Amino acid sequence: APSRRMLTIGRVPVPADIASWLQIPAGQDVVIRSRLQLLDGAPAVISASYYPLWVADGSRLESPGALPEGPDNLIEQLGHVFARGVELLRARMPSPEEARLLELDPGVPVVRMLHIDYDPDGRTLQVADDLYAGDRHEFAFEWAEQDGTGSGG
Repeated sequence: APSRRMLTIGRVPVPADIASWLQIPAGQDVVIRSRLQLLDGAPAVISASYYPLWVADGSRLESPGALPEGPDNLIEQLGHVFARGVELLRARMPSPEEARLLELDPGVPVVRMLHIDYDPDGRTLQVADDLYAGDRHEFAFEWAEQDGTGSGG
């Protein structure tokens, strides 16, 4: 059964690569919620979600408690609208700290998935940075053509 262990909740200086997706300067404070997700007791994913202060300031996104309704619903309750999203996947070798947290065997890569959500004005609402143990996951993508005929265009 899945379970999770919270790692960090609070304000941190945003890393440079995340800053560009959040459309803010590197080093500026953002709210982070990071956790280690476990499957049957084994570490499977390091999940870190970054929120700009204009979204998260003074909200429960900053509070150490759980968010039973989920962060997306909370963001909508704060008056924001999700308009579109982007996902990026990239495989690489883990850092020593990542290998330790995920209990990876030597030589096992990680897959990093970035998920970026935008509001209708093109502002970034959140960036989710998920790091998967490469030998414990497969990724499936399924889609339907909009008009159902498969002609595309």
